Amino acid sequence: MRFYFDYQDFAGTIRDDDGEELSDLAAARDAAMRYLAEGIRDHSPWGLTDKLSVEVRSKEALIMTVSATIEVVAAPSDGKSGTLS
Repeated sequence: MRFYFDYQDFAGTIRDDDGEELSDLAAARDAAMRYLAEGIRDHSPWGLTDKLSVEVRSKEALIMTVSATIEVVAAPSDGKSGTLS
């Protein structure tokens, strides 16, 4: 079956027009997880908190979404944690 992997972040969506031929949904899930990990590794967020996702679809319909939220939290010198802004 052909699966398409659309990447989404703060800047918008990068639509996959080529797709990838995979054996089943488990293989598509694994591919989406790899693509999301690559996006996290390569991501250079404008802000310090961002949500990234990969939507897996067939030509006809959305099948699943794999997502992650990136948040950077620093411990200030007073020992209380807080989100950087």
